[in-house]
Amino acid sequence: MSDFNLIVKERKEIIDNYLLSLFKNDNKYNNTLYECMEYAVMAGGKRLRPIIVMLVWEMLTGEKEYKKILPIAASVEMVHTYSLIHDDLPCMDNDDLRRGKPTLHKKHNEAVAVLAGDALFSYALEMFLIADIKHENLLNGLKYFLQCVGPKGIVAGQFVDTEIEKFSRDEETLHYIHNHKTATLIEACFAIPALLLGSNESDFEKLKELGRKSGLLFQIIDDILDIESNEKTLGKSTAKDIEQNKLTYMTFYSPDRAKELALKQYEEAIDIIQTLDFDTNIIEKLITYFKKRAK
Repeated sequence: MSDFNLIVKERKEIIDNYLLSLFKNDNKYNNTLYECMEYAVMAGGKRLRPIIVMLVWEMLTGEKEYKKILPIAASVEMVHTYSLIHDDLPCMDNDDLRRGKPTLHKKHNEAVAVLAGDALFSYALEMFLIADIKHENLLNGLKYFLQCVGPKGIVAGQFVDTEIEKFSRDEETLHYIHNHKTATLIEACFAIPALLLGSNESDFEKLKELGRKSGLLFQIIDDILDIESNEKTLGKSTAKDIEQNKLTYMTFYSPDRAKELALKQYEEAIDIIQTLDFDTNIIEKLITYFKKRAK
């Protein structure tokens, strides 16, 4: 196991243990709801988004102490999971598998899945606000987080993806969908630690741009893997985007051309990293890991 993989494994164990402690039901009436929330969150995700939060925090502070940032990292993972639950619903992407297991609406039903997603979103905000962070910085971080998640972020991307017949099927729309549906949350993971620490505007903007480049890199590779990989490896259905006539990077580009576009995002991300006045070694390894997901 490489040093970087070991670092990721260690951080994943920390966030997994923290997340697992959060789903203790209050009474018999919401027992199943808590079980559904836990099922979705603990279904075996890689935890890349909360790990990004932790690693950027580590880069900015120079410390490997995560007590203050763990509620934020958990909040990010809950929001990510809520978005996946809703994304998998029959009225959207209609997926039967997520992380190698039945999607929540298949295990229970659509109504339960919608409510579990709603509960995770509200719980995520609660977790964000309990973090032991300076009040002003915490509110700045939450405001920015919600902008990345709501009608200017994930929801906007999901809306256009779902209502694609109302928009031009062109590259501009493609970039809008993936900038918002995927890249914006990864952008948030890179930039939120800077807001929580009260970092200067320059560092915040650089981390935002780094996150955006990294998010697009991640999505382009995801689209390539949807064609080149298999269900067992990915833990979710493959080739569904083609079957459902979704707008992806494979709609306009060959796999080789898409890999060139991914490489461009990678190189631009590395250029941004080199302008940061911190020990960026681990962040550079993280971006390289994103790139290497597709050979």
